[in-house]
Amino acid sequence: MWENIWQFFIAIYSNPTVEGIGVALIMGAIWLAIYRMPLGKQPRLWIFLAAGAVLFGPTIGLLQFPLQSLSMQALFHFWCAEFWQERMLLSEIPAMLITGFVQEGIKLVPVLIYGKRHQPLSNREALLAGAAVGAGFGIFEAAWLLNQVFTTGFSLPAFQLQGWQAPLSIIERLFIVGFHTSTTALAAYFLNKGKGGRAYLGIALFHSVLNYGAVLAPAGVFTMVQTEIYITVLCTIMIGAALWLRWHDRPAEPTLASPPEAGAPA
Repeated sequence: MWENIWQFFIAIYSNPTVEGIGVALIMGAIWLAIYRMPLGKQPRLWIFLAAGAVLFGPTIGLLQFPLQSLSMQALFHFWCAEFWQERMLLSEIPAMLITGFVQEGIKLVPVLIYGKRHQPLSNREALLAGAAVGAGFGIFEAAWLLNQVFTTGFSLPAFQLQGWQAPLSIIERLFIVGFHTSTTALAAYFLNKGKGGRAYLGIALFHSVLNYGAVLAPAGVFTMVQTEIYITVLCTIMIGAALWLRWHDRPAEPTLASPPEAGAPA
Protein backbone atom coordinates (compact mmCIF):
# COMPACT_ATOMS: atom_id res chain seq x y z
CA MET A 1 0.00 0.00 0.00
CA TRP A 2 2.70 2.48 0.98
CA GLU A 3 4.55 1.84 -2.27
CA ASN A 4 1.39 2.76 -4.18
CA ILE A 5 1.00 5.89 -2.08
CA TRP A 6 4.56 6.99 -2.79
CA GLN A 7 4.19 6.27 -6.52
CA PHE A 8 0.98 8.31 -6.61
CA PHE A 9 2.69 11.17 -4.78
CA ILE A 10 5.63 11.18 -7.20
CA ALA A 11 3.25 11.01 -10.17
CA ILE A 12 1.72 14.34 -9.12
CA TYR A 13 5.00 16.03 -10.05
CA SER A 14 5.72 13.91 -13.13
CA ASN A 15 5.33 14.91 -16.76
CA PRO A 16 4.86 18.68 -16.45
CA THR A 17 3.87 20.45 -19.65
CA VAL A 18 4.24 24.07 -20.65
CA GLU A 19 0.65 24.08 -21.94
CA GLY A 20 -0.85 22.65 -18.76
CA ILE A 21 1.07 24.94 -16.44
CA GLY A 22 0.41 27.94 -18.67
CA VAL A 23 -3.37 27.40 -18.80
CA ALA A 24 -3.46 26.83 -15.03
CA LEU A 25 -1.56 30.07 -14.39
CA ILE A 26 -3.97 31.98 -16.62
CA MET A 27 -6.91 30.55 -14.68
CA GLY A 28 -5.32 31.60 -11.42
CA ALA A 29 -4.54 35.08 -12.75
CA ILE A 30 -8.19 35.55 -13.72
CA TRP A 31 -9.38 34.93 -10.15
CA LEU A 32 -6.59 36.97 -8.60
CA ALA A 33 -7.69 39.83 -10.84
CA ILE A 34 -11.36 39.37 -9.93
CA TYR A 35 -10.43 39.53 -6.25
CA ARG A 36 -8.11 42.44 -7.06
CA MET A 37 -5.47 40.82 -4.94
CA PRO A 38 -3.08 43.56 -3.72
CA LEU A 39 0.05 41.50 -4.30
CA GLY A 40 2.18 44.63 -4.68
CA LYS A 41 0.97 46.35 -1.52
CA GLN A 42 0.91 43.18 0.61
CA PRO A 43 3.95 41.05 -0.33
CA ARG A 44 2.96 38.45 2.27
CA LEU A 45 0.17 37.39 -0.10
CA TRP A 46 2.84 35.94 -2.39
CA ILE A 47 3.90 33.70 0.51
CA PHE A 48 0.31 32.56 1.03
CA LEU A 49 -0.05 31.91 -2.71
CA ALA A 50 3.15 29.83 -2.78
CA ALA A 51 2.13 27.99 0.40
CA GLY A 52 -1.12 26.88 -1.20
CA ALA A 53 0.71 25.53 -4.23
CA VAL A 54 3.32 23.73 -2.11
CA LEU A 55 0.65 22.11 0.07
CA PHE A 56 -1.26 20.57 -2.83
CA GLY A 57 1.01 17.59 -3.50
CA PRO A 58 1.41 16.40 0.11
CA THR A 59 -2.29 16.97 0.80
CA ILE A 60 -3.46 14.85 -2.13
CA GLY A 61 -0.67 12.27 -2.24
CA LEU A 62 0.27 11.73 1.41
CA LEU A 63 -2.98 12.43 3.24
CA GLN A 64 -6.12 12.32 1.09
CA PHE A 65 -5.17 9.33 -1.08
CA PRO A 66 -4.11 7.09 1.86
CA LEU A 67 -7.26 7.96 3.84
CA GLN A 68 -9.46 7.22 0.84
CA SER A 69 -7.65 3.91 0.28
CA LEU A 70 -8.16 2.95 3.91
CA SER A 71 -11.85 3.85 3.73
CA MET A 72 -12.33 1.64 0.69
CA GLN A 73 -10.48 -1.23 2.39
CA ALA A 74 -12.79 -0.85 5.38
CA LEU A 75 -15.85 -1.08 3.15
CA PHE A 76 -14.49 -4.13 1.31
CA HIS A 77 -13.78 -5.77 4.67
CA PHE A 78 -17.50 -6.02 5.38
CA TRP A 79 -18.85 -6.55 1.85
CA CYS A 80 -17.30 -7.62 -1.44
CA ALA A 81 -16.29 -5.22 -4.21
CA GLU A 82 -19.22 -6.32 -6.39
CA PHE A 83 -21.65 -5.30 -3.65
CA TRP A 84 -20.25 -1.76 -3.52
CA GLN A 85 -19.92 -1.41 -7.29
CA GLU A 86 -23.67 -1.88 -7.54
CA ARG A 87 -24.09 0.82 -4.86
CA MET A 88 -21.67 3.44 -6.13
CA LEU A 89 -23.71 6.38 -4.83
CA LEU A 90 -23.30 4.99 -1.32
CA SER A 91 -19.78 3.59 -1.47
CA GLU A 92 -18.21 6.85 -2.66
CA ILE A 93 -19.59 8.98 0.20
CA PRO A 94 -16.62 8.36 2.57
CA ALA A 95 -14.10 9.26 -0.16
CA MET A 96 -15.97 12.46 -0.99
CA LEU A 97 -16.16 13.47 2.68
CA ILE A 98 -12.44 12.83 3.09
CA THR A 99 -11.70 15.06 0.10
CA GLY A 100 -13.71 17.98 1.44
CA PHE A 101 -12.53 17.84 5.03
CA VAL A 102 -8.86 17.17 4.24
CA GLN A 103 -8.44 19.82 1.56
CA GLU A 104 -10.33 22.57 3.38
CA GLY A 105 -8.50 21.81 6.62
CA ILE A 106 -5.01 21.82 5.13
CA LYS A 107 -5.63 25.01 3.16
CA LEU A 108 -6.31 26.84 6.43
CA VAL A 109 -2.95 25.87 7.95
CA PRO A 110 -0.88 28.77 6.50
CA VAL A 111 -3.41 31.33 7.76
CA LEU A 112 -3.47 29.69 11.20
CA ILE A 113 0.33 29.67 11.45
CA TYR A 114 0.62 33.28 10.33
CA GLY A 115 -2.02 34.40 12.82
CA LYS A 116 -0.21 32.65 15.68
CA ARG A 117 3.32 33.80 14.87
CA HIS A 118 2.76 37.29 13.46
CA GLN A 119 0.49 40.25 14.03
CA PRO A 120 -3.28 39.65 13.96
CA LEU A 121 -5.01 40.16 10.62
CA SER A 122 -8.10 42.23 10.00
CA ASN A 123 -11.10 40.33 8.67
CA ARG A 124 -10.45 41.58 5.15
CA GLU A 125 -6.75 40.73 5.34
CA ALA A 126 -7.67 37.23 6.54
CA LEU A 127 -10.06 36.83 3.61
CA LEU A 128 -7.37 37.87 1.14
CA ALA A 129 -4.79 35.61 2.79
CA GLY A 130 -7.19 32.67 2.53
CA ALA A 131 -7.98 33.54 -1.08
CA ALA A 132 -4.27 33.56 -1.92
CA VAL A 133 -3.73 30.12 -0.33
CA GLY A 134 -6.79 28.71 -2.12
CA ALA A 135 -5.68 30.18 -5.43
CA GLY A 136 -2.23 28.60 -5.13
CA PHE A 137 -3.80 25.25 -4.26
CA GLY A 138 -6.29 25.47 -7.13
CA ILE A 139 -3.64 26.52 -9.66
CA PHE A 140 -1.45 23.54 -8.81
CA GLU A 141 -4.43 21.17 -8.99
CA ALA A 142 -5.40 22.58 -12.39
CA ALA A 143 -1.82 22.24 -13.64
CA TRP A 144 -1.66 18.62 -12.43
CA LEU A 145 -4.88 17.65 -14.20
CA LEU A 146 -4.17 19.65 -17.35
CA ASN A 147 -0.68 18.13 -17.57
CA GLN A 148 -2.34 14.71 -17.74
CA VAL A 149 -4.58 15.92 -20.56
CA PHE A 150 -1.72 17.32 -22.64
CA THR A 151 0.59 14.37 -21.86
CA THR A 152 -1.92 11.76 -23.05
CA GLY A 153 -2.16 13.28 -26.50
CA PHE A 154 -4.36 16.35 -26.68
CA SER A 155 -5.06 17.41 -30.25
CA LEU A 156 -7.04 20.28 -31.73
CA PRO A 157 -8.99 18.05 -34.18
CA ALA A 158 -10.10 15.81 -31.32
CA PHE A 159 -11.09 18.88 -29.32
CA GLN A 160 -13.11 20.26 -32.23
CA LEU A 161 -14.76 16.88 -32.78
CA GLN A 162 -16.51 17.23 -29.40
CA GLY A 163 -18.33 20.32 -30.67
CA TRP A 164 -19.91 22.70 -28.18
CA GLN A 165 -19.20 20.31 -25.29
CA ALA A 166 -15.44 20.59 -25.74
CA PRO A 167 -14.89 23.76 -23.66
CA LEU A 168 -17.03 22.53 -20.75
CA SER A 169 -14.20 20.75 -18.93
CA ILE A 170 -11.97 23.83 -19.26
CA ILE A 171 -14.75 26.07 -17.95
CA GLU A 172 -15.37 23.65 -15.07
CA ARG A 173 -11.69 23.71 -14.13
CA LEU A 174 -11.67 27.51 -14.23
CA PHE A 175 -14.60 27.61 -11.81
CA ILE A 176 -12.97 25.03 -9.53
CA VAL A 177 -9.88 27.23 -9.24
CA GLY A 178 -12.27 30.01 -8.22
CA PHE A 179 -13.97 27.59 -5.83
CA HIS A 180 -10.70 26.78 -4.06
CA THR A 181 -9.90 30.48 -3.87
CA SER A 182 -13.29 31.29 -2.39
CA THR A 183 -13.70 28.46 0.10
CA THR A 184 -10.40 29.23 1.78
CA ALA A 185 -11.18 32.95 1.71
CA LEU A 186 -14.48 32.32 3.50
CA ALA A 187 -12.97 29.86 5.98
CA ALA A 188 -10.14 32.27 6.87
CA TYR A 189 -12.56 35.18 7.19
CA PHE A 190 -14.84 33.39 9.64
CA LEU A 191 -11.88 31.87 11.47
CA ASN A 192 -10.65 35.40 12.06
CA LYS A 193 -14.08 36.33 13.43
CA GLY A 194 -13.98 33.45 15.90
CA LYS A 195 -16.43 31.28 13.95
CA GLY A 196 -13.91 29.01 12.30
CA GLY A 197 -15.30 25.68 13.53
CA ARG A 198 -18.79 26.12 12.11
CA ALA A 199 -17.45 27.69 8.92
CA TYR A 200 -14.99 24.85 8.36
CA LEU A 201 -17.69 22.23 8.91
CA GLY A 202 -20.10 23.90 6.48
CA ILE A 203 -17.48 24.59 3.80
CA ALA A 204 -15.97 21.10 4.01
CA LEU A 205 -19.44 19.53 3.64
CA PHE A 206 -20.22 21.84 0.72
CA HIS A 207 -16.91 20.82 -0.91
CA SER A 208 -17.84 17.16 -0.44
CA VAL A 209 -21.23 17.72 -2.09
CA LEU A 210 -19.45 19.43 -5.01
CA ASN A 211 -17.05 16.51 -5.44
CA TYR A 212 -19.99 14.11 -5.35
CA GLY A 213 -20.76 15.39 -8.83
CA ALA A 214 -17.91 13.20 -10.08
CA VAL A 215 -19.93 10.17 -8.92
CA LEU A 216 -23.27 11.17 -10.40
CA ALA A 217 -22.28 10.75 -14.05
CA PRO A 218 -20.66 7.27 -13.73
CA ALA A 219 -23.65 6.18 -11.63
CA GLY A 220 -25.99 7.25 -14.43
CA VAL A 221 -27.80 9.89 -12.39
CA PHE A 222 -26.55 12.81 -14.51
CA THR A 223 -25.22 13.14 -18.03
CA MET A 224 -21.79 14.68 -18.43
CA VAL A 225 -23.34 18.03 -19.37
CA GLN A 226 -25.65 17.96 -16.35
CA THR A 227 -22.67 17.15 -14.13
CA GLU A 228 -20.75 20.15 -15.48
CA ILE A 229 -23.77 22.37 -14.78
CA TYR A 230 -24.11 20.92 -11.27
CA ILE A 231 -20.46 21.63 -10.46
CA THR A 232 -20.49 25.10 -12.00
CA VAL A 233 -23.62 26.16 -10.11
CA LEU A 234 -22.20 25.02 -6.76
CA CYS A 235 -18.90 26.78 -7.50
CA THR A 236 -20.79 29.96 -8.37
CA ILE A 237 -22.62 29.93 -5.02
CA MET A 238 -19.39 29.79 -3.03
CA ILE A 239 -17.58 32.26 -5.29
CA GLY A 240 -20.47 34.70 -5.03
CA ALA A 241 -20.48 34.53 -1.23
CA ALA A 242 -16.75 35.19 -0.99
CA LEU A 243 -16.80 38.03 -3.50
CA TRP A 244 -19.72 39.64 -1.68
CA LEU A 245 -17.65 39.74 1.50
CA ARG A 246 -14.62 40.95 -0.46
CA TRP A 247 -16.45 43.98 -1.84
CA HIS A 248 -19.26 44.70 0.64
CA ASP A 249 -17.89 43.94 4.11
CA ARG A 250 -16.70 47.29 5.43
CA PRO A 251 -15.39 48.21 8.89
CA ALA A 252 -18.23 49.44 11.11
CA GLU A 253 -18.61 53.20 11.37
CA PRO A 254 -17.65 54.57 14.82
CA THR A 255 -20.63 55.28 17.05
CA LEU A 256 -21.14 56.64 20.56
CA ALA A 257 -21.25 53.02 21.76
CA SER A 258 -17.96 52.19 20.01
CA PRO A 259 -15.89 55.36 19.53
CA PRO A 260 -12.79 55.32 17.34
CA GLU A 261 -9.51 54.25 18.85
CA ALA A 262 -7.17 56.90 20.12
CA GLY A 263 -5.30 58.54 17.28
CA ALA A 264 -7.72 57.22 14.63
CA PRO A 265 -9.49 59.79 12.45
CA ALA A 266 -13.11 60.33 13.48
